[in-house]
Amino acid sequence: MVRSDLSSLGTKEIAKRVRTQLKTEFKGCKFSVRTEYFSGGSSITVGLMRADRKIKLDFDKIPKDTLNRYLNRNYNPYTMDELRTIQGRKYHQLGENAFYHYQKYDDHWNNGAFLTYQGYMFLKRVCQIVEAYHYVDSDIMTDYYNTNFYFHLQLGRYDRPFMDGDRFVDDPDLMQRVADRDAAIKAATEKANREKAEKDRLDRLEANSHTEKSRRTVNEIKDLMRSTAIIGENGLEVLTPEVRAKKILEIDEVQQALKVKGIDWSKVIFEI
Repeated sequence: MVRSDLSSLGTKEIAKRVRTQLKTEFKGCKFSVRTEYFSGGSSITVGLMRADRKIKLDFDKIPKDTLNRYLNRNYNPYTMDELRTIQGRKYHQLGENAFYHYQKYDDHWNNGAFLTYQGYMFLKRVCQIVEAYHYVDSDIMTDYYNTNFYFHLQLGRYDRPFMDGDRFVDDPDLMQRVADRDAAIKAATEKANREKAEKDRLDRLEANSHTEKSRRTVNEIKDLMRSTAIIGENGLEVLTPEVRAKKILEIDEVQQALKVKGIDWSKVIFEI
């Protein structure tokens, strides 16, 4: 994920800004924005408590093909009654990953809640608002976690039921904000990928350059070690062990290697 300068803010300040922006953009809705601190970091939990539009599908409006995905799946299949019960709950812990910019609405449920299209886009915008302050550089495959805070998205709370809306709301401004943010994220991601690819290319060139230079140095040293004499400034120069060592120490790559180790190469030559 591309980092924003806003991600350097503290969790409490971020929660305050998120709360203000949600109130500004969704005046007819009610949210709960809570922070929590623990030994591993902090978290922000955003709960939609009351909506001014229909967020969840009525169970009898869920397409049969969609229900069949969960009735007939190979792992942990549900019964129709179980799906009906889950959909009827007034509290849902949602998966925010389903609202990433590359995800599309597909009539799928989100952790037990089948969402309307307008509900999906509404919650996508909520996630966008939070993600502007969020970064995640974690790698779950290696158990490496690096994030400025953990983000949780809910409908309602365990002790306070979610109040869904009952109507469709034509909200072109919301749709445009979602599209603009998706486009900005895509552009920033592509730019970051291009910059990384260019850096990797330059790193490879530099590595190859060092490799080639090291290869030439090794060959130069081998030639000196195999030779018994060379043509020098004063004609034929016999390579005694002392002269051979001096010639090797005069090679730039050898001098650099000695310098890295803190050895004065000129002093070494003097002591030969």
